[in-house]
Amino acid sequence: MKNKRLSILLAGIVLISIAFLLLNFRVAMSNTQAEKLIAVLDPGAANMPVSMQRNDKIDLLLVGKGPLLGALQKVLIEKVDEVGIAEIKVVQELEPANKNPVLVVRVDGAGPIWTPFLATSKISVHAGYASNGDPAFMEVIEKTRASVAQKDVANMYAELEVSDYSQGLISRPGYHQFLADHIAQEIVTALKDLYNV
Repeated sequence: MKNKRLSILLAGIVLISIAFLLLNFRVAMSNTQAEKLIAVLDPGAANMPVSMQRNDKIDLLLVGKGPLLGALQKVLIEKVDEVGIAEIKVVQELEPANKNPVLVVRVDGAGPIWTPFLATSKISVHAGYASNGDPAFMEVIEKTRASVAQKDVANMYAELEVSDYSQGLISRPGYHQFLADHIAQEIVTALKDLYNV
């Protein structure tokens, strides 16, 4: 009888652990803060590049590692589609002569520290959009802090420093989804400004 109870208890603990690792749920209070620097450089509505026509394609390159990238990719595709700016095509690397506009998102930082009842993170995100498919301007902005205007090219650059402290019942996928929603919303808002949506 005692062994049967122990077996049931262990099976229950295993099932609960699996739920927190695999299911997407979050019932928590969060204190999320984001410091941001966003620069939108466009040649004006009359001179917008042809490559920025709505329902065109945007190549998305995500740089970094960890499960947050997968959640961010999914949320960015959904939010850009929802706004109707363009179709997102995920690429693993950029071609030298890229035909499509490109959105590069680099995620750095300590990343999330997660437990089922407490999660915290400090994440640095750099995002750049280039209508000509060449995100080289990002390096110039990061090094010099000066914007680079190019004729007939629309660029967007965003730096986000996101810190979060959450308490409650939080699954690991649920926490990644929460962070990805916050980061993607900032990036999509900047793209909406660029596209005048």
